[in-house]
Amino acid sequence: MDEKNYIEINRTSYDIVAEEYKEKYKNNSGANKFYEILQEFVLSKKNKDNPKMLEIGPGTGTLLKLFEEKNFRTTAVELSKNMASLACEASNNSVIINGNILDINFMPKQFDFILAMAVIHNFPENDLIKLLDKIKLWLKDDGCFILDTTNNPITETGFFEKEDYNNNVIRYRRKWKKEDLEMFMQQQGFIIHDSTIYKDTTSNKEWLIYSFKK
Repeated sequence: MDEKNYIEINRTSYDIVAEEYKEKYKNNSGANKFYEILQEFVLSKKNKDNPKMLEIGPGTGTLLKLFEEKNFRTTAVELSKNMASLACEASNNSVIINGNILDINFMPKQFDFILAMAVIHNFPENDLIKLLDKIKLWLKDDGCFILDTTNNPITETGFFEKEDYNNNVIRYRRKWKKEDLEMFMQQQGFIIHDSTIYKDTTSNKEWLIYSFKK
C-alpha cells in the first residue's frame, strides 16, 4: 500500500468498522474506565465556564456527549462519514464536521481544549507536523492539547490490520514508543503539562494520556 493514499485507506477502514465500533464500546468495562479517567484528567484543567473544545476524530461521539453534559461547547472533525453520522446521533448539540482535519481552518486561539484521542498515530510524520502546527494556532494561550496513544516497545510505521475487529480492515498506523513520542512533541513546541497511563486489561494495551501546553 502507498503511504500517499493513507487518508482514503483510513477513511474507508473507519467507515467499515463504524457500527461494530459502536457496539464494541457499548457497556465495555475497559472503555468506561478510560472515559472516567479522561473526564477527571480534563476537568482538573478546566478553569472557566463553558470552555470551547475541539475533538479531532470523535469516532461515535461518546466523549463529545460526556463533555457536552459538563457544559463544554463542543466542535468535532471526523474523517469517516459513517463515524460522523453516529457522533451526530450521540451528541446532537455538538458541531460535527465530516472531513479531513488537514483541510479545515478554524480561527486562531479559538479553543480552550483540543482533544485527539487515538488519533495522532494515524498520521505520517510530515502530516502530523502540519496538524500540530494547526493545533498550536487554534489553541488559546492558556489552553490544553490532550492526546492519547498506545505505548509500544519500538516506534514503527506501516499499514496494520485493525486489531479485535471482525472485518480485518487495514489502516495506516504509527506505533509510538513513549520516549520517542515525548521527544517528538517537544521538538514541535509542546510542553508536557500532565500525563497518566491507563492499562486496559480488556485489550491488554497500555495507553499514554498527555496534556500539553504550547
